[in-house]
Amino acid sequence: MERFCWKGHVNPGKLEEYAAKHNAMCRQMEELMRAAGMRNYSIWANGEDTIGYYEYLGPERKAEVYEQHRDILDAWNKNMEGLSGMDLDEDGKPKVWKMIWLME
Repeated sequence: MERFCWKGHVNPGKLEEYAAKHNAMCRQMEELMRAAGMRNYSIWANGEDTIGYYEYLGPERKAEVYEQHRDILDAWNKNMEGLSGMDLDEDGKPKVWKMIWLME
């Protein structure tokens, strides 16, 4: 299992809508995330700042799973458009934080 953490933000005045859309996430999107190997996913907010955490169990073919269900992913992204952004690296991909300590 791998653990991932990311940092982002919610656009001003959009936190309630952002939270509501995540809480009403369509079953298909949740099933897609599970099929891609994601578990124990949570998003936390402090003002407009957000932190996300999830555990990745596999499969190694995560990109294939997303590509097979591109319609679901595209619909989710369109639904969330204008609500938030993520800290991106120089390649335009979300920055993933490095875990430096863990207590289980």
